[in-house]
Amino acid sequence: MTAVPDFRPLNIRSMRPFVAVALLLGLAACGDTSSNWEPQDMMAAPTQAKVDDRYRAMIDFKALSRDDAGKEYAAGPSATVLGAVEEAVAMCQQANAQGCKAVRVGLTWVDGLDQQTIEGVISSYRDTMTAEAYQAARQGNMGAANWLAYHYAVRGENLKEAERLSQNALQVAPDDPGALDTYGLILYKQERYAEAEDVFVAVNKAMPTAEHLAHFADNALAMGKTDMARAAYQRAMQADPSPVLSQTIQKRLLALDLGGASNGQQAPAQ
Repeated sequence: MTAVPDFRPLNIRSMRPFVAVALLLGLAACGDTSSNWEPQDMMAAPTQAKVDDRYRAMIDFKALSRDDAGKEYAAGPSATVLGAVEEAVAMCQQANAQGCKAVRVGLTWVDGLDQQTIEGVISSYRDTMTAEAYQAARQGNMGAANWLAYHYAVRGENLKEAERLSQNALQVAPDDPGALDTYGLILYKQERYAEAEDVFVAVNKAMPTAEHLAHFADNALAMGKTDMARAAYQRAMQADPSPVLSQTIQKRLLALDLGGASNGQQAPAQ
């Protein structure tokens, strides 16, 4: 699950949830949704359903980029806000297009806005989603708990709370690969590498996705197991990684080939 957002569900990427994000910034007109977007993708009024219903699985976040020729690239659903934005831009770059830039974050058009304002939009979405996920988790929604744990792990913050949330989710679905991957990522961020390795082995036996393999490789690299890390990164490259993840893995493989990779912790591949 490279970026932040943000909902990893139990049985994480297979479910298609409702999203209910309140727009905090009126920076630009939302406009009509393009053909790449379904009407329910990004918004539902908070009064339409309980938080637990709205967040019963995960948040699917979408973003849009555009090149100088006017071609648009829609990314998502993504587990994170920033992840969707980075993915949209990476898709444009992967097409060897020129002038790739993010033009839409969720339902907010950001074309023409400066970088600081765009970052404010991203932060606003993320903060809203995090707050509502926390409320849903308190109501017993384990999909929300798992997403929030993953969100904290990616950002490297509130790791003790992330571990508690992740363990709660695993009590409901102890064999779920996505929930296990979240827990392994939390252990990795706490530098509990041996424990994380055991978890990531179980994850990849059950579901060897590019993201899961990359997380295993990151952990192996942190343990100084460079040959194992290289093999796992190479397997991840064969498992259809997203454009952002592909770029991240290629950089790490290059660093390994140049002998410049350290044994310390890196930002996890997502």
